[in-house]
Amino acid sequence: MTKAHQVKSLPYANLPNDNSLPKSSSFSQNYSSLIHTLLKKGELSLLYGDFSGMRFFEMAIELDPKNSTLLYEQGLALFEFGSTEGKEEILTLASKWFKRSSKLSPQFFETWHAWGNTLYLLGLRKNEPAYFMNAQKKLEKALQLSCNQGNDILADLYWDIASVWKELAKVSGEISELNVSIQAYEKALSYQDDFPAEFWIDFGDVYLTFGQKTTDFRFHLKAINCYKKGVSLSISSFHGWIKLALGVKEIYLSTHEEDHFTQANECYSAAAQLSPKNSQVWIEWSKLLLEGGAYSQDAKIFHSCIEKCHRALKYSPNSSEVICIWAQVLVNLGILTQNLEFLYEAQNKMEILLEHRADTPGICYSHGICLMGLAAYFSDADYYYQAIERFQEGLTLNRNHRELWTGMALAHVQVGSIDDDEKNYERACRFFEKALHLQKTSDLHFQYGHCLLKYGELLRSQSLIEASIYHFENAIGKQKNCFYSHLEWLFYYAVALDNLAEFIEGEKLYLKAIEILMHILNLKPEYKGIHHQLALTYSHYGELIHDKDLYQLALHHHRTAYLKDKENDHIIHNWAITLINFSELTQNSHDADHLLREAEQKMIQAAKLGNTQAYFSLASLYSLIGNVERSVYFLEKAHSFGILPPIEELIEDDWLDNIKNTEAFSHLIKKIESTQEKHS
Repeated sequence: MTKAHQVKSLPYANLPNDNSLPKSSSFSQNYSSLIHTLLKKGELSLLYGDFSGMRFFEMAIELDPKNSTLLYEQGLALFEFGSTEGKEEILTLASKWFKRSSKLSPQFFETWHAWGNTLYLLGLRKNEPAYFMNAQKKLEKALQLSCNQGNDILADLYWDIASVWKELAKVSGEISELNVSIQAYEKALSYQDDFPAEFWIDFGDVYLTFGQKTTDFRFHLKAINCYKKGVSLSISSFHGWIKLALGVKEIYLSTHEEDHFTQANECYSAAAQLSPKNSQVWIEWSKLLLEGGAYSQDAKIFHSCIEKCHRALKYSPNSSEVICIWAQVLVNLGILTQNLEFLYEAQNKMEILLEHRADTPGICYSHGICLMGLAAYFSDADYYYQAIERFQEGLTLNRNHRELWTGMALAHVQVGSIDDDEKNYERACRFFEKALHLQKTSDLHFQYGHCLLKYGELLRSQSLIEASIYHFENAIGKQKNCFYSHLEWLFYYAVALDNLAEFIEGEKLYLKAIEILMHILNLKPEYKGIHHQLALTYSHYGELIHDKDLYQLALHHHRTAYLKDKENDHIIHNWAITLINFSELTQNSHDADHLLREAEQKMIQAAKLGNTQAYFSLASLYSLIGNVERSVYFLEKAHSFGILPPIEELIEDDWLDNIKNTEAFSHLIKKIESTQEKHS
């Protein structure tokens, strides 16, 4: 933008003591030197903060009222004088003089350029978007008149145009206006490359905002390069280091690469050394550490975050933002260490804050996170519902708060998991859609995909499973190092592929799922649930192509999974199902009978551990071995627990063929139909 420049001290003209102007015709014919002296004296007075120097400008203009250059000079002096905070009235006056100058000389480039910059600065000072719109029009007019200007002037003009469009984009939120700003910055660079640090930091801001809105991290990298240039030009620029830290942090939130986390920490450290009493640097640093600790599940990072919160509160003791961050850190520590004291401390901090502060979206979100932590610790749906209420209250204050929509979604997923209630999953999906509309992040795609997977498994819905795969692939596609840093994402992606393969009998999907699961196993053999899922996928694949070797692999992984978690009824029950499927391929009747007896023992064991699905599986098993009485008994028991499949599936189930023609089975079907009629 147009910068205030130093006015060199010039000798005063010999003016009358009363500052009056002579009126003789001989004097009026030769007063150019006097006008020049008046202008310089006025400029010098304003430079030293003496607004009474305006009388010298007025005297000069009185001598030559039709001189547009005089009006421009006066406007420029006022612009420089009014550039400091709190002098908006002076800037408004400068704008008026530029307007008068432009009317006298509509082709005067300098007037339009300075006028546009004055309006831009007024927009910043008064926070009124209309000034930016007017500034853009004036600068565009200057651009039309710029054909004879030097490269340095053109470079400054395009920088000014870029700055105005940056502010207009903040108001409108339009990507197109950010793009115009980027083009103007690039045009400025085509005329000049030795810009100051301020230019590169401003340019970096536009790139970063564009990247955030488009989720195209090429622009994040461009922003970081701009910030680095700015810092290299002014190594002591606190502003530059903070911006560079924010840019690197944005990349870290996408990649979760340790190098980016380390670089962001180093940038915040440099900023803190330059301005140790600036609370904002400690706040932003604590946000990075909160994210880093949550991803790595590292208690040391969480404790470092708390230390930064202490520093922030030292210089900003009334900051509710710091308390909210601190509370979220304590929740994460409580869940990580299973220490209830951390969770209660977080809750207490929020309750104390709420005693003295009105609700804000950030406070509602942090309080909701505290309640989510207690809900997870106690597996208590009531806490989740309280969290949902807090998130809803926050959304009444700001409907565009992405974290609140995400919190709403995650809380409903957890309640749905506890209650097996499809309505909660349906609501969660709506909230995820709202959050994704505001910002498409890889984390959010994964969380939504996980929700759809659980919802699809509950309803046995192919379309929901397919939708989950779409979001998993979006999440994975946005993370170049996902196959090493996001094993959880890969795991559930493989689970979704396994589920979809069952619907469409897709051999390639099974192979892809197995490949992913084996990759996880090789990288992290202790990964929770990996052997159980491999067992399920091998078993499903074996059932599709009737391959004994696949069943053998499935049984190996079932056995390994069981040895790691002997009280897991799901592992035991699924192991039994695999044994039954394997028995159907076994030609030796003795071996087949042995497999069925082993399956029976495991189903009974699973039932004793509380697995109600085992009752229906036992009914199927006893039908296969011809024990009609026991089969019907367990069908009745499964019916009493409400875990029987629909009647159509019962009638088509091959494993129940041996009892379908019995009177007991017909009686049970009628009983089920009667129950359904009562509930309809």
